[in-house]
Amino acid sequence: MKLTDLEQFFESWAPRWTAWERDNVGVQVGRRSHRVQRILVTLDVTPAVVSEAIRKKVDTIVSHHPLLYRAPKTFTDADEVGRLALTLAEKRIALYSSHTNLDAAPEGVSFALAKVLGVKDARFLTPLKGALLKIAVFVPESHVEQVAGAMAEAGAGVIGQYKSCSFRLKGKGTFEGSASSNPFIGTATNLEAVEEIRLEMLVPRASVSSVVRAMRSAHPYEEVAYDLYALENSDPNYGMGAIGNLKRKVTLSSFLRVLKKSLHAETVRYTGSLRQSVQTVAVCGGSGSELLDAAVSAGADVLVTADIRYHTFHSSTGRIALVDAGHWETEHVVLPVIARKLREWSAAQHEHLDIILTKHRTNPIHSI
Repeated sequence: MKLTDLEQFFESWAPRWTAWERDNVGVQVGRRSHRVQRILVTLDVTPAVVSEAIRKKVDTIVSHHPLLYRAPKTFTDADEVGRLALTLAEKRIALYSSHTNLDAAPEGVSFALAKVLGVKDARFLTPLKGALLKIAVFVPESHVEQVAGAMAEAGAGVIGQYKSCSFRLKGKGTFEGSASSNPFIGTATNLEAVEEIRLEMLVPRASVSSVVRAMRSAHPYEEVAYDLYALENSDPNYGMGAIGNLKRKVTLSSFLRVLKKSLHAETVRYTGSLRQSVQTVAVCGGSGSELLDAAVSAGADVLVTADIRYHTFHSSTGRIALVDAGHWETEHVVLPVIARKLREWSAAQHEHLDIILTKHRTNPIHSI
């Protein structure tokens, strides 16, 4: 198995186009032809983690937080990031990072957090917006299944848990080819009228090029007429945060005790009454306090996230219980999920991968 195969796995689960614009995700160190056999999974790339990788003879590290979050101007041993990147390259250890795209993925960070906290039937708190387009193409009826199938194979036509979704409408198309044209139907230089199907499908913005390429390849016409429309629709397959319900109502005090134990949190900060009832729970691993209003609108009793500012705590008062459980604490729960999905994927590929979870608690913050 090669690094490019690992890249394709993450593209199918947490595609890079869902990452925030300023994020830097994907292959950070290594050749795409690099052989992958033994993977260390970690939240952060630290000197201790790199030493662990060398000691355990892994060939690839998969991290949540990118080592090269910002594009460096140089790679030298003058700073820690440069030293770690150089060491990885020298030891031929590849690095792949899946950050905000993993936050936005199904079974990603927030869903792992929700599951650990006992939240059932979790769904995205805020589905991704502005990521979908509609493509409409005009196809002779004899070839509509062929074209629709090719487009679906390239990523078009997915709506929630359904695939190969399309709308088809019969109509009449007209055209007149030049003397040098070679029309699939009719004769050059004649005005032709042909029964056609208007085929419409949704397509992720990042998949437009591949879908159009597949459509052109499957289409019988020399010149293909198609339209692309920007949509305001939310994409239910990707988003930020998660929301669901506990099996039964509990007090906030009881919920916080379970949370601290489940997340290995030394301490938590919160607003709200310890006696208030909690059942509908919203979560966002890492820094997610910007989802406060969405959680309130969705009817959540509590929002669990991290890196909450003082004034945000103030703005939650009387609206929702707000819990800052820590950045590392709300994200490390995704590491076993990454390991499980890598094992399942490699088994499906009839390949064997050794997957190791780091033994290091990479949280730099301690409480007394």
